[in-house]
Amino acid sequence: MEWYTIGEVAKTCNVPIRTLRYYDDIGLLTPDRIAPESNYRYYSVESIRKIPLIKYYKQLGFKLDDIRQMLERSNFEVLEDYMAKELLMVERQMAELQKKHFAIKEWQRLLKQGETLLATPRKDKDIEIAPFPQYRTLKFHYEISDPQAANIEVLYSNVLVGLCNQHNVFAYGPFMLFFEDFDQRINHTFTSVDCYTAVIEDEANAALTTGVGGFQAISVVHKGDYSTLSDTYRKVQHWAQEQDIPLQGASYERYIIDPWSTAVSDNYVTELILPIGGTDYV
Repeated sequence: MEWYTIGEVAKTCNVPIRTLRYYDDIGLLTPDRIAPESNYRYYSVESIRKIPLIKYYKQLGFKLDDIRQMLERSNFEVLEDYMAKELLMVERQMAELQKKHFAIKEWQRLLKQGETLLATPRKDKDIEIAPFPQYRTLKFHYEISDPQAANIEVLYSNVLVGLCNQHNVFAYGPFMLFFEDFDQRINHTFTSVDCYTAVIEDEANAALTTGVGGFQAISVVHKGDYSTLSDTYRKVQHWAQEQDIPLQGASYERYIIDPWSTAVSDNYVTELILPIGGTDYV
């Protein structure tokens, strides 16, 4: 039988000697013979043939412990079992990557929408009646002890991101806040707020999600710092009175460009959505 030194194997198979020694330490690929007088390691052709398999299995994502069992090749069932398990794991990873891809694309689309809105001059006719699309969302109800001090734009994002991480839910698109009384929002006297984020729904998280939207509302885009939101609210309220359009009194704030996207508060873009009351607008 022909024997090959560890150096020859390393050169032939393009594997560092330290890697071959590590494989020996963990029992993945042990020398076939060790010379007692020199302690040199020698490998057979059969052992060398295993090295491309190790490289290939590693490329596919198999763990070294699994590869050690697969290299025995005692029967097809062992390989089929490991292949089936790895295939299931890869399919799960693919599904998660698809969700990540969709979420990133949606955030990119939202940013472009915000940039377009920022570049569009303000007009009085920007106030309009429009359907508020229905979203499947993760919802969180937040009780606020001191509305004057509450920075809800920070609170909602911290809470909802924590929930998404906890339940492995992928959020996409804008975060939204709901106020039962927009007068309280304007005057900073509200004591609670509902926080929403659109999420990619699947069987695993269906029980966690809730629907929001799906109704007619007055919509207007507010550009700039949140400190001037009340001016836009009053503008919408005055417009609704002039048009004789009843309002329910509640409001949603849809954050298109916010502190997540820019450090310049003058570039914030927030859509105010005020649900319309009365049967004529259902």
